[in-house]
Amino acid sequence: MTGRIRHTEPAFGGEYRRHARSELGSALLAVLLFAEVGSSLVGAGTVFFACIVFAWLVLPAVVGFKNVLDAGCFFMLVSLGIVVVVSAAS
Repeated sequence: MTGRIRHTEPAFGGEYRRHARSELGSALLAVLLFAEVGSSLVGAGTVFFACIVFAWLVLPAVVGFKNVLDAGCFFMLVSLGIVVVVSAAS
């Protein structure tokens, strides 16, 4: 043994797995956040809601089922921040 601690589960964002799937999922979540910003600026609440629902469907593929609630809560806080900033700016 080299004295190192072995990780048995992937870290947040899939650094342990090194698959393109997690990178693609992270890019898709970033696109969904930009779509939320755009729909908030335009006032399209249905598109905003659809982005949030689709993000919750993508999250298990990106972070795994074990961390989906933590990542989902973080995503929802970011979405709430988008709503607050856009409403304050307009």
